[in-house]
Amino acid sequence: MLRLNVHGEVVTVAVDRVINAGYSGRDEDAVQAHIDELVADGIPAPETVPATYELSPNVLRVDPDAVRVAGTNTSGEAEFGLVVTGGETYVVAASDQTDRDLERDSIQKAKQIAPNVLSGDAWRLSDVRDHWDEIELRAWNTVDGERRRYQEATFEAIREPTDLLETVADRYEGPLDGTALLSGTVATVDGELAPGSRFEVAIHDPVTDRELSVAYDVETM
Repeated sequence: MLRLNVHGEVVTVAVDRVINAGYSGRDEDAVQAHIDELVADGIPAPETVPATYELSPNVLRVDPDAVRVAGTNTSGEAEFGLVVTGGETYVVAASDQTDRDLERDSIQKAKQIAPNVLSGDAWRLSDVRDHWDEIELRAWNTVDGERRRYQEATFEAIREPTDLLETVADRYEGPLDGTALLSGTVATVDGELAPGSRFEVAIHDPVTDRELSVAYDVETM
């Protein structure tokens, strides 16, 4: 059960399905740039674009101070998350922490073994839909004690929520209610994936000057 703070109102959502989208950019060149990053890291190119991976709901963590991972080669990915209920879809800041070593063998297993991190604060999608493409997505990664800008884009770079949700509805049985969907990410600023000790994601709405954010330390077991 997720508890989200929506402009001061606590909303609880029973999530029974988690889908991680991948290679979900609107710009084909940008998608290829992200695929090239992964291929350079030994990860095979996807068979379909966008790709989708179904995970167990137990991967979800809301506003954790830290996450514990099994290996030293995991890294976060800045994304928006969509949490679907019968009456509304909510937007959250999200990070898909992924095991890069395991990803070479199975992307789905690599995403299942590390958490999906969500912000506890959320917006109603209906409140921001009319200026969606203007919303800004940023991430910072702390590597060797240095906090670095890691990713930066607007939502115009990623497929629209309706498009992503229609893809899920086409590929999986059952209603969308109770689904948490992570959007897929954008290329890194310097073109390299980097494990770090802390990861931060911020979604800024320049029209309302509101922000969603989530940040967590990464601890290796």
